[in-house]
Amino acid sequence: MVTTSLVIEYINKDSVTDKLLFLREKMGLEQLQILIFNQKKALPFMPNDLVFSISRPKETDYSISDFETISNLTFHKLYPDAPKKIILKNINFLLPVELESKPFGSFLIPTNNLNEDQKNLLILLKKQIEQEVTKNKLSINFERCSKELSFRHLEIESLIDVTNIVNDNTNELEQLFENLLITILSSLNSSKGMILLRDSKTNFFNVISKFNLTQEDLPKKIIRISKGIIKELDDHKKAIIVDDPHNYSLLSFSTKNVLISPLTNQDKLVGAIVLVDKESRSGLVKFTLQDLRLFDILSKKVSLAYDNLRLIESLQNSNKLVDNIMSSITTGIIKINFLGELEYINESAKKIFAMQEDEVLNNHYFVVFQNNPQLITLLEKAEQEPQSILQEDKFEIETFQGNPGQINLTLSTVFDENQLPSGLIFSFEDLSSINKVTSTFKKYVSENIVDELLKNDTLMELGGVQNDVCVLFCDIRGFTSMSEKMKPNEVVYLLNHYFEAMIEVVFKFNGTLDKIIGDELMVLYGVPIKTDNDAQSAVNSALEMMATLRRFNNEMESKGFPKLQIGIGVNAGQVVCGNIGSKRQMNYTVIGDPVNLAARLCSHAKPGEIVISKSVLEQLNDSVGFEEKPPIFVKGKKAQIQNWIYKATD
Repeated sequence: MVTTSLVIEYINKDSVTDKLLFLREKMGLEQLQILIFNQKKALPFMPNDLVFSISRPKETDYSISDFETISNLTFHKLYPDAPKKIILKNINFLLPVELESKPFGSFLIPTNNLNEDQKNLLILLKKQIEQEVTKNKLSINFERCSKELSFRHLEIESLIDVTNIVNDNTNELEQLFENLLITILSSLNSSKGMILLRDSKTNFFNVISKFNLTQEDLPKKIIRISKGIIKELDDHKKAIIVDDPHNYSLLSFSTKNVLISPLTNQDKLVGAIVLVDKESRSGLVKFTLQDLRLFDILSKKVSLAYDNLRLIESLQNSNKLVDNIMSSITTGIIKINFLGELEYINESAKKIFAMQEDEVLNNHYFVVFQNNPQLITLLEKAEQEPQSILQEDKFEIETFQGNPGQINLTLSTVFDENQLPSGLIFSFEDLSSINKVTSTFKKYVSENIVDELLKNDTLMELGGVQNDVCVLFCDIRGFTSMSEKMKPNEVVYLLNHYFEAMIEVVFKFNGTLDKIIGDELMVLYGVPIKTDNDAQSAVNSALEMMATLRRFNNEMESKGFPKLQIGIGVNAGQVVCGNIGSKRQMNYTVIGDPVNLAARLCSHAKPGEIVISKSVLEQLNDSVGFEEKPPIFVKGKKAQIQNWIYKATD
């Protein structure tokens, strides 16, 4: 019989352990034991000699009710791995313990009989244990979430620091990498580190930046891409933890482990970031997978920044006219959390999308990018394929102001310490300025030449090469005397519309406009773009010019302008083509005797005539309409020149 005083004494016990011991010592339950299903650590507040960890029953459909009796034999069938220390009798009572409505364990009471008071106190103890376990689990979850939040904060701060260094950098490449290395070392508490870059001429990797490395630590041999850890990095193209650094000569000075990440340009390995031995209050320790995650994010940002620097450097060397605009290109960074909400936006991202931070921060990307459905599709794909890194070049976007734009973008997944996706990093480069400059440049220089210059850096150098080229000259007959009778603005208006019509024909047949000399056009066929028959393309252009001129005259005469007449000369031969001039001012053109002869043939042509040389005629597939004329003398030539003339009809 349990007295009221004993019940009060039991209730006044503070801890679960005290209550358990009270039941064993004063309530006739000396052999009370607690069985836990593989989760003994969930009861840190219980004495180890009273708590036993066992496997769940094999019979998955087995359900235990409160104070169900179970024989010794049945107990061992259900729990074959039960420790021998567990006390059993022929009759045993089981009281199930649950956590979140799921079996967590049981009270085992090896006795022949239980009175109601004992049962009631056991139920109270059971509920208190369930509460303590729940509380303990919540505490563990809270601690885990707190650590994750702290790491996320570090992640964002580090990304911001690296982004600011890249965006604000005005120093040389070595100074930039030195600043980036120190920032990444600080973020990951690394004791040492270095950045390697690949020499474009030798293909060897050299140390461009280092921290806390002695002369003994530095590489003593040439670092090639064909062997060692650099080869592994080139094969996998992703950040890794090296737990056996002593097996690699480049990393042999490490005493714990190493983080190493690739720097890539157009999927080619161009460098590596190396962090060595993490520091802690207890000394040097190993880097963790969580460290690797942060390192991977920062390394990709550095790689992207290096891509930008390489792009800008290349554009500066090949196109000095657009220097200032190219140097202003920076990378946009947007951090999206696991809920799809925008957590962070840098200044470049806001500028590229013309967005205000307070309008988009903490909003879902569905809302933020509702005018960019293709971008939303890519973001959804990145969430569905967390192991993939999505990259798109020349991706079309619409800014918040409704303007079109174009970017190169990368979408990569951020992983938590359990390697579960926890968000996305959306990084992108603005291409709008590049496209605008290219378009403007083509208004001053032939489109073919601009495209070739952007493809081939060597065309920016002075000098030339020999090529077979067909040259066309087209001149307005009697324009000087005609223009004297017109107002200046009328002359400009007429010429602009005339050139627009003629140049459209030139481009139609893949011609390259070399220059406009007063009212004369000089057009090249065969450089920088060759066709199957450059001579035929030139003649087709000349015929089309005559036809276009008839339509042009009809339109202009209706507006009160005089009728224009042209003469065209075409010659083919080997010339020198390339950049002629000085380093400060140069023109892409051709020089040589065939050019002079083409100009002389143009001078010989009467209004409405196309005069071609023998070198042109011999290459034509269709020479209908051209009649051979008596040889002529031209300035600068002793011998007479054979010629064929096409007479256009009005």
